[in-house]
Amino acid sequence: MWNADHNAILNTFAGHSNTVTCGDFTPDGKLICTGSDDASLRIWDPRSAQSRHVVRGHGYHSDGLTCLSMTSDSQTVVSGSKDSSVHIVNLNSGQVVSRISWQMATQFCCRL
Repeated sequence: MWNADHNAILNTFAGHSNTVTCGDFTPDGKLICTGSDDASLRIWDPRSAQSRHVVRGHGYHSDGLTCLSMTSDSQTVVSGSKDSSVHIVNLNSGQVVSRISWQMATQFCCRL
């Protein structure tokens, strides 16, 4: 994480096994979410650079993430993937609460 005001590195986040393709802070600034070509979503504490939750595997995306967007209450993240699906994840638990899949080859970009 980079501090543009002081031109300095604040933290380095390590954990994804492939390119990070999307990321954002929650609106309240308490968490960071990153999505990757490794088909995982990571939920981070920005102060410690520690991963709070890793969402991947059965029941989640099977291909790289293309986008993510947080709800205004900082409770939920929506992620889109090259696998033609959208997943809704609870930020506090790291659990998938809903998913939508399409049968056609579609890549998603989501914004709330």
